[in-house]
Amino acid sequence: MIDKKKLTGIPVPMLRQSDGKPSASFTIMFLAFNACLLWLVLSIFEGFGTLKIRPFDASGATLFLSPIFGLYWSRKWTDSKGTVTDVVAEPSQEGKEGAGEA
Repeated sequence: MIDKKKLTGIPVPMLRQSDGKPSASFTIMFLAFNACLLWLVLSIFEGFGTLKIRPFDASGATLFLSPIFGLYWSRKWTDSKGTVTDVVAEPSQEGKEGAGEA
C-alpha cells in the first residue's frame, strides 16, 4: 500500500492574493506580466553584444496576456461566491398595476 503522506509533491512557491491564500493563477499572471514588461524595457535597446532583442509587439503581448488575465479574473470571480442570480434584477411590478385600468 502507498502512504499518501509521502506523496506530497514538489513544493512550489506561490504568491498570495489579498485574502492571504496562495494562488497559482495570480502567480502565473504576475510572472507573465513581468515577462512582457521586461520585453518592453529590453526592446528599447537593439541588443547587448551578440544578443538581439525583438521589437515589442503590442498585439503579441495582448494575445499572450489575455488568456492568463482571463484565468485569474475568472478564478477570482469564482472564489468571490458571485453567481449569475446575484447580478440579474427582479422584473419591475410598476407597469402591471395600472395596465388593467383605462
